[in-house]
Amino acid sequence: MTFFLQCVRFAGVFFLLTPAMFLLRLSVWPVALYSERLDRRLKNNVMRHWYRNVLRILGVKVVVKGTPPKPPFYLVANHLSYVDMLVLAQETDCLFVSKGDVEHWPVIGFMIKSLYILFIDRQNKRDTARVNKLLAHAMDAGECFAIFAESRISCGHDVMPFKSALIQPALDNHVPVYWAALHYQSPPNAPSANKVVVWWRPEAFFPHIFRLMKHPGVTATVTFGPEPIYGEDRKVVAEQLFQAVRNAFIPVD
Repeated sequence: MTFFLQCVRFAGVFFLLTPAMFLLRLSVWPVALYSERLDRRLKNNVMRHWYRNVLRILGVKVVVKGTPPKPPFYLVANHLSYVDMLVLAQETDCLFVSKGDVEHWPVIGFMIKSLYILFIDRQNKRDTARVNKLLAHAMDAGECFAIFAESRISCGHDVMPFKSALIQPALDNHVPVYWAALHYQSPPNAPSANKVVVWWRPEAFFPHIFRLMKHPGVTATVTFGPEPIYGEDRKVVAEQLFQAVRNAFIPVD
């Protein structure tokens, strides 16, 4: 793909599609003054179109194995790239918990807050209790959440052990906890998905996504577990989820 077409794709995502999405989101946000639950549903409708079109511009074809769960639910998945969030949200309308410093990014932080995404200070263990209360409130309002329990992006060769802290709200609220395994595959004779999509190397976001836009395309496969995993001990549940995801995981070459 030529440099010109890379620039067209980049501009399409960040200067056309994303501003249009945000303006539409702002136009319906006042509905929250009447009904937060209704506003969350309208937000999901807006974002579903944005996810679908961004993935199309990035050249990501999504293949779904299994059946996506119905809200409310908790979904735990392995983490390979920022593309994971687009794929999972397109299929389930799920929300995410983001690292705390993103909340203070100019413009982007405000945009993300308008989508009801939650922020957590991962350096402060006490912040988990605050976020857990917000998670419980969001689920009461009909939201569903996806978390990456590895707590960081893996290199794509294996699944790292799951951390259990953010699974507790699901157990406290008796919300079913499902799992999903993510995988990426490049077309024949193209650079490997591990080098193009997986974002574990020390590389800034914009250079990485600009390089991804040079790629001829990639297939994202998301495998949803057939049944939720229940339990009272979050560490036991986290281990069961880890084993389930790891058994379904295919290394990204």
